[in-house]
Amino acid sequence: VTHVPLAVVLAWIAARGSGTVPVDYLFIGIFLMSVWNWIAIRMGWSLTSELIGGTFDYTTTSRTPLGIVIFGRAVALTAASIPSGIAPMLMILWVSGQVIRVADPLAVAAALVMGVFNVISVAFVFAPFFLLVRGREGLFNLIRPLGVVFCGFLYPVTFLSPGLEVAARFLPVSWAMDAVLLAIESEGAALQAVQYLGIAFVISCAYLAVSQLLLQRVEYRVRVAGDLGRF
Repeated sequence: VTHVPLAVVLAWIAARGSGTVPVDYLFIGIFLMSVWNWIAIRMGWSLTSELIGGTFDYTTTSRTPLGIVIFGRAVALTAASIPSGIAPMLMILWVSGQVIRVADPLAVAAALVMGVFNVISVAFVFAPFFLLVRGREGLFNLIRPLGVVFCGFLYPVTFLSPGLEVAARFLPVSWAMDAVLLAIESEGAALQAVQYLGIAFVISCAYLAVSQLLLQRVEYRVRVAGDLGRF
């Protein structure tokens, strides 16, 4: 519900233009933004909440690797976020009064799936990271809106200043959103869209690798060092 007023304003603004591309772009971006805002904070507090609640021991002593457990949780949270993304999508259609038109529907669908995977991979890092650092509340208040800015959910990151665009390129979702824009505007651009999605996939894998290293650090702090007081 919190994203519906934003969707209304954005759809009204985008519909004032002469073309349909802004509305089509927002239709995909608002969904991914909703998923991001839903799972980012929940993933960030997932391990911390278990440690505070006394259930962390059961997670770490399971035969299933901790990384797989957390990734499964991220997928479950993503599935739960779908209704929160559909509502603003429908609102964009209603307010704009436009029918979504894309040049390459298959490429848009692939970019949407990749975008969801990208969001999961970035949010995955938060679970161990926010268990290892202090000042979690303040960091979340900064990271969540910055994610919206640098992921390109509401506009292509090429609209940012050169320095900020370089920073945005380290987030895989920005490449997926470039593929969305390309698939909306251009027919026969599937090859270039695949290139963008390939870059997004590689960056996401890097985030997952970093997450695994951080999870190993978490397990060391809990099982070996026994340094629970710092949490």
